Amino acid sequence: MKLVSRSQWGARAYRTPNGATPYSRARRGVKLHYLGTAYSDRAHDKCAAYVRQLQAQHMDGNGWSDIGYSFLVCTHGYVYEGRGLKRRNSANGNTGLNDQDYAVCLLVGSSGLTKPTDDQLHGARDAIEYCRKEGPAGTWLGGHRDGFATACPGDAVYAWVKAGAPRPAGSSPAPKPATTPTAPAAPSPEAPMTAPSMLSEANAIDVELTSGEWTGLALKDAVLHAGPCRHDTTVHLLFGEAPEGATVEGRYYLTDTKGGSKSDYLPDGPHPLAGGGHQFTCVGDVPAGRHLRFEVRVTTPDASPVTLLHRSASGPYWAL
Repeated sequence: MKLVSRSQWGARAYRTPNGATPYSRARRGVKLHYLGTAYSDRAHDKCAAYVRQLQAQHMDGNGWSDIGYSFLVCTHGYVYEGRGLKRRNSANGNTGLNDQDYAVCLLVGSSGLTKPTDDQLHGARDAIEYCRKEGPAGTWLGGHRDGFATACPGDAVYAWVKAGAPRPAGSSPAPKPATTPTAPAAPSPEAPMTAPSMLSEANAIDVELTSGEWTGLALKDAVLHAGPCRHDTTVHLLFGEAPEGATVEGRYYLTDTKGGSKSDYLPDGPHPLAGGGHQFTCVGDVPAGRHLRFEVRVTTPDASPVTLLHRSASGPYWAL
């Protein structure tokens, strides 16, 4: 495997404590991802700069503690260490899914370069086997869209995944070069990331949540995003006092423009309602004519209500 360590590609230090969160269980397997935005192939000496740009977007744009993926694979077959084998990723859609599987991203897009190269498939296969051997990860293999409402990892990568992620026919892995770069290349101005728009809304009006009932949350209004767009959204919630044993769940869902024809995303939770604050993240596409909304549910042992003191939503989005 042509592994490029964090120091070799010039990674920024991850933020603590969240960036140092270890996996709490053995990984079920590996999920494959793509960029979900336009991507153009580039000479290999520009790839490290692109990975640094992606890390900057995740940390500065999304507010994450590090680049979201466990590993990334460029078109030349090099495997870039992201969060690696020990630290929980943030790319699979929600905390439970992030804890369940590794996240390996192929540097291909939803437009421009959409099909992986043979070298890239070899590199991705190397990453899968590395996760299984050293992780450890089980034999389950899938795409981000398995268990989460998203187009990721794109039809080309997903078809390869569903075929068992075979190495390209009639080819063999490219040999590892005699020398591996020990210092990152200078940032390249020729490969800018597509600048997203940013969602940033908040509402501090108290809401009393009835135990056991889903409640839709309004920020500026009840709609987080109107399609067509691609988004990476986090809703932050701050609660008042709650009895011991209380739990909280969140779920994103799609509706038509009038609020009907609901389509639920995978719920996240239940989580212990301790510490007062919780956040829920969703990454995906909102089709034309559909709206993205969010609901929360608290459940208390004595059926008492809980007050939601503050909520906010943030994250980048791109028009489709």
